[in-house]
Amino acid sequence: MIHHYLLILCLCAAVATSVGVIRHNRSQKKASAGDTYNPAENIPSPYESAPVDQFLYDRCCRFMTERRPFLVETFSLQDLANAVYTNKVYLSKTINRYSGKNFRQYVNYYRVMYAMELYRENMGLRISELTQLSGFRSTTVFLRSFKFVMGEQPSHWCSRVRKKYGRKR
Repeated sequence: MIHHYLLILCLCAAVATSVGVIRHNRSQKKASAGDTYNPAENIPSPYESAPVDQFLYDRCCRFMTERRPFLVETFSLQDLANAVYTNKVYLSKTINRYSGKNFRQYVNYYRVMYAMELYRENMGLRISELTQLSGFRSTTVFLRSFKFVMGEQPSHWCSRVRKKYGRKR
């Protein structure tokens, strides 16, 4: 399966390279034909690599959902880059572009979603327990991340969930 991903990634890279070569050749022809030479035409558009970037981002999301590496407190950008076979600079830029979040926010999003899943399964869990079980290093970071992702404090969200399902602690 991994070989298929690598093959697709190589093919996308080859297509992007071919597009760059074609653009370069066209600009050279224009320059030799007496047209005004515009060096900006040789700069590839950031969207030329979009299929490759989208593929990488999808692979990251799938890895995060299926393997749940975010449950390890020390999970890092380098760990994710190694898992999806890319470098951390390229991966960071891809995550930023497609999620609108930096790496920490991206990981904490998955941690918050997991904490919510845990709470729905066991409404007797305390905030401190959710913090530990979902991979956060501290309750402060959990509270801040939850508010960032959900727009409300976890205690308010938990109360609403308990009320909705008719269960009290």
